[in-house]
Amino acid sequence: MNKVLLLFAFIVWGFSCTSQKTTTNKIQQFVNGFAADSYFTGAGIGIIIKDVEKGETLAQHNSKMALTPASSQKLITTATALELLGSDYRFKTIIETDGGIENETLSGNLIIRGSGDPTLESKYFDSQQNIVGRIVSELKKRNIKLIKGDVLVDDSYFKSSIPRTWIWEDIGNYYGAVPNPINYRDNMYTLHFKSGKAGNKTSIWKTEPKNTGLQFDNQVVSSEINRDLAYIFGGNTSNLRRIEGSIPQNRNDFRVKGAFLHPDLALIEDLHAELKRNQIQVLNHSKTKKDNRYSLFGISSPKLKDIVYWTNMKSVNLFADQLLFEVGQKQNTKASWHSGIEAINDFWKLKSADTKYQRLFDGSGLSHFNAISADFFSQILMSMYHSKNSEVFLSSLPVAGKSGTLKYFGRGSRIESNWIAKTGSMTGVRTYCGYLKNSQKETYIVCILINNYNCSSKKLNNKLLHFLINIFNS
Repeated sequence: MNKVLLLFAFIVWGFSCTSQKTTTNKIQQFVNGFAADSYFTGAGIGIIIKDVEKGETLAQHNSKMALTPASSQKLITTATALELLGSDYRFKTIIETDGGIENETLSGNLIIRGSGDPTLESKYFDSQQNIVGRIVSELKKRNIKLIKGDVLVDDSYFKSSIPRTWIWEDIGNYYGAVPNPINYRDNMYTLHFKSGKAGNKTSIWKTEPKNTGLQFDNQVVSSEINRDLAYIFGGNTSNLRRIEGSIPQNRNDFRVKGAFLHPDLALIEDLHAELKRNQIQVLNHSKTKKDNRYSLFGISSPKLKDIVYWTNMKSVNLFADQLLFEVGQKQNTKASWHSGIEAINDFWKLKSADTKYQRLFDGSGLSHFNAISADFFSQILMSMYHSKNSEVFLSSLPVAGKSGTLKYFGRGSRIESNWIAKTGSMTGVRTYCGYLKNSQKETYIVCILINNYNCSSKKLNNKLLHFLINIFNS
């Protein structure tokens, strides 16, 4: 009887192994077929598919080839921030003074000391709206009606800079906003245009806020093309911004968003207006910050897990790059591009991830010089799936047909709700890295990086969708 049971167990085991091998072979065939498509002739493609529970590689194609990841790079930044800082970590902005309070008078300056909170007045957080109102409310609690000094900022936490590997077309536009010690309004300003007949020059009739600290050379013309084709050019060595391209014709208020050079100017402008509305006078008698300061109160950011959610769900470059800076500060006592990148590399080396096939130049993926392999992404995703921060991390990823950058991808198909991933897109680059739950409820890690494809975005989306459905059904 024991021999019969043993024989039966051996047969079942053999069938299981054969079934697994068949599935693996089928998935590899799908990968091979996808990579061999004529649209990818001359393209760089890296693909890897892993069983997340068993850790087995089911299929791959050039999985160690370092390719431009675009915004999928945010997976690495957010994963590292969660692991090193913790999901409940908060940024803090401190409101200080270098004078005393007596007889309803603040004798010194009111100083806002920044530490890189990216959420102040951010459109992604209701709790961070009306920051100036909260500051004034705290002053009124202390019965302050007169500030003898000035309203100043302390931006000594780090020096803001633009990565040297970002391209000219991106710098100056809203998605090219860089980390600052004091971030405000997502570090974006708005230009309000008036346009006339196609071919004629446009005019800028208003900026929000009024004080952007910038000068504008407007070369934008009106166009019959009904979309925003205006680009803002300028770096951090000058406050001049040149705007080129076109906007739709015959518009009274067409809005174009740009990246602040000094977002603290907008905060100061708004705060002065709020102080005036509440009849708190500022005499502007002193602009020198003294060393003997003390804290009046602080403003905390939402928890890191909430910042990570929007970073991945809406692919917010500023949030990702600010997280990179904060990781650098906490690990290497310096908030900078280099320090943050060094902290990321050191952390994943300690986690035994193979970092040989990746190069980082920022935290958001905006640099075209970033180069990461599908295999490295899979190691990050595998680690985070089994991390204590797994639920927070996975819930930040867009869901096919439901949310974020995947809201319309796969809607009505078999992968709807079963594919969660971070996407990346820039000229000639498309990447998808995430988790696919197949028809048998098994979870696969799927990482696809494509550089220099030769088809339209619509056709590429259709091919990616068909490929993922095949994997789902396998």
